[in-house]
Amino acid sequence: MPVIDIEVAMQHLRAEEDDRALVKAQLGAAEEQASQYMQRRFYADQAALDVALATVPAAITTTRARLDAALAAIDPLGQVDDRQGARDRATQAFADARAAVEMVARGIVINDAIQAACLLALGHLYANREDVVAGVSITELPMNSRWLLNPYRTGLGV
Repeated sequence: MPVIDIEVAMQHLRAEEDDRALVKAQLGAAEEQASQYMQRRFYADQAALDVALATVPAAITTTRARLDAALAAIDPLGQVDDRQGARDRATQAFADARAAVEMVARGIVINDAIQAACLLALGHLYANREDVVAGVSITELPMNSRWLLNPYRTGLGV
């Protein structure tokens, strides 16, 4: 469910009421894209962030327990290749689950820059509903949604 109010999105797009369902779906996609780019979830207010943060310890425990169970189930497999493949899949599933938990643990309350970035992405999704554009010159704007989100990115490495 989108964090940004649908009325703000509708006003931003100057969309018609008939497009409300489309705008809501695209707003969710724009928010997810921003969240993935920042490698962190964002929330409407501190109370929502606190609720999400309270789930982190249990989620970490659950992901570890799933990995342990998956690894224990590997031993009975007969072939070395089967065991290695199962181990690789279990390890990747654990890494994906931990990454999802880390996105929550690094949560942030939405601010004006994040909202503006989401609305810019939403505007692009709303205006460009096809994969291919014919007969139009396209230029990426220098101060785009990524520019607004860059200060809030995490997990970039060295």
